[in-house]
Order: sequence, then structure tokens, then C-alpha cells
Amino acid sequence: MEKNIKLSVEDDKVIVSDDILSSLKQLFSGCRVNFLLGAGFSAKLLGLLNNNELIFEAVNKFQPTNEDERSKATILSAFLYWSFFKRCIAPIPKKVCVYSTDFKPYLALGTVLYRVFSERGNPALDRQFNIFTTNYDPIVELMFDRSNCVCNDGFEGRIAPRFSTDNYSKSYYRQAMFSNRKSEIPSVNLIKIHGSVTWSEDIIEGGIEYQDFRSCISSFQEKYEPLFDDAMLSKIDTYFTASTPADASTQISSLIVDTLLDTLIPQKGEYSGFIDAYKYSFLIVNPTKEKFSDTLLNKNYYELLRLFSNELEKENSLLVVNGFSFRDEHILDLVKRSMINPSLKVLIFAFKEGNIADYQKLLGEPKNSNITYVCLDGVDLSLEYFNQILSNIHI
Repeated sequence: MEKNIKLSVEDDKVIVSDDILSSLKQLFSGCRVNFLLGAGFSAKLLGLLNNNELIFEAVNKFQPTNEDERSKATILSAFLYWSFFKRCIAPIPKKVCVYSTDFKPYLALGTVLYRVFSERGNPALDRQFNIFTTNYDPIVELMFDRSNCVCNDGFEGRIAPRFSTDNYSKSYYRQAMFSNRKSEIPSVNLIKIHGSVTWSEDIIEGGIEYQDFRSCISSFQEKYEPLFDDAMLSKIDTYFTASTPADASTQISSLIVDTLLDTLIPQKGEYSGFIDAYKYSFLIVNPTKEKFSDTLLNKNYYELLRLFSNELEKENSLLVVNGFSFRDEHILDLVKRSMINPSLKVLIFAFKEGNIADYQKLLGEPKNSNITYVCLDGVDLSLEYFNQILSNIHI
């Protein structure tokens, strides 16, 4: 298959040539299929993180010289967590809704994937695929709720579901009512590497239990919103324009030396309590390199990474990438190491043609040419266009 595929769009329809379509069909029919979805996949509903990780990392590395600076560093961290919560978590209950017009492309993708795998005729491969995602929103769960594809998110139980990676070792079959004939139902293992807003720590028995993300997010926002003045939050948000770690470090130092946060120092204890409550309420990997202060999340994170690595090492594996920038160093390293698998194929759908150079810089040039990049000619590759490309595949 070609290393770079540029598809044209005519009358809002993606044109896929017979040769390229044949290659895509061969990949999906002959490989164990895995998807890797990043923040770009959810961007239509929830936006992007921008430079959050740079700013968080700079705050963590800041070395206070006195108690006031230590207090202001804590307060600034609280405002950064709150800003992240307001932009990326608080909108989830309203925006991630199956009845929303903006959600229709996600529902369409669930239907497309069900059809692709229900038609799979290769007897050596089952009708199951994996979705690995760094997103913590429930978009994928909801999009399969409206399709006939079984979505296994690692939880088992109806009244009090509990999470275990052992639950991914399942296949699903339907038996005909008046005969013993069985047919496999298309299913997806949803592996949320960075945790989820649907995860909660069971403080009595340990482990992860399912939580009502809507009520959790709403009650958390209602409780802590009075602590954060909108005018102050706006000043802090507009203060940061860093595009490099050095810029972020300089801007953090300037802000803490500034008098902007001085009036909030007496409330340091409240802001510190907020940070603890935030980390307890949401078992997610936050946009900072200091990701694993929670040992429970740490343990599950590495178990899920191991699952990801194992899938890439299997014979005839396909990794389909959408909306993922490979800025997460752990995942980037695993993918690069997996390139030694000569039968691994990586199909990266680039949002813009210019993004391909960024991918190539991070991933390098594999010796066995595992990677194929797909983009559109002069048009952004939206989720609607992504659906169109996949809908052409009949396997």
C-alpha cells in the first residue's frame, strides 16, 4: 500500500479509487483491527487541550523560595485544574448526548463499524476489534449504545458494575431461536488508557466501580464553582501563551512573583482541598507529566498499556489512528517499538495534510514501511469524511 494517500473530495463526497479501496479492504479483512483515538476524535464536541500539559508541568517544576510563593503555586494549580475541568469535563453532560445534532456523526460511525465487522468473512479472524483511547469522555460507549455492536468497556455487573481487564477476554454469540446454530456478534473492546469520567474508586473493597458521570460532574461543579472567581480565571487563562517548556516556566515564575494571587493566599487550604477532591472524584490521567499520584490509576494505566502493546505485537495487526497526535510519550514509545513486528500495519488518518510532517518527525521512518498516512486534498478530514471512507469497506 502507498505510504501517503491523498483523497479528493467532490460535491462533499470522498473519492476513493478502486486500487486504494482494494488495499483498505485487504487490511481490514486480513488483520486484527485496533483503533487508537485521541482528543481530536472528541474535538467536534469537547474541544482540544491546547498547551495544558506545558503549563501544568511548569507549575510542578516551579521551586518556591518562601511560604507565600508555595501558597500561590498551590492556588495556581487549583485554578489550572478548575480551568481544565470547566473546558473539558463540565461540558460533557450537555454536549455528549445521543439526541444532539453534533452527535450524529458518532452514531453513524458506530453503525459503519458494526456493518464492517458483521460482514467479515475471514474464518481465521473473529468479528471483534479494539478501540484504545486516551479520551475520558463516554462518547464511544454512547455511540455503540445505538448500534447492534456489543461494547465491552471492561465493566461487569448490572446494579454495581466493576472494572477488570479480565473482562476483555470475551466473545459474544447469538443462537438461533429454533436451532443450535450460533453466529458471532460484532463486538468492540473499549480500552480507555487514561481513565474515564465513568470510573470511581471503591473505597470499601478497592478497585474501580462505575459512576453516574452526569450527576458526579454536576454536583462537583456546583460545590466548587463559588471558589473560583471568573474574572481571576480569565486573567490566568489569558496569561499563558507558552508553546515551549521554557516559555511556560518563565510565565509561571512571572505570575507567581506578580501580586495577582496575593489576595487569595488566606484561602490556600480551600484550594488545596479542592485539588484533593478533584483527583478523588475523577479517575483520569490529567494533562501533566506527573500523572500517577493515584496508585490505583497507576496500576490500571500500565495494565491497559500492556494490552495495547500486546495487540500491536500480534501477527497481522492493524492500528487505525484518528485524532491522536502521539504527544503522549508512553504510547509513542510503544508504537515505535512495535514497528519491529513486520506484519504490523499502521494507518494514520491526518486531519490536515500538514500534520503528516509532524507525525513523521515523531514516529521516524520505519525500516519495513509499516505506516500509511491518509489525508484529504485541501480539505480537513472531519469525522463525517472518515465515516465515508470506512463505509466503502465491505469485507
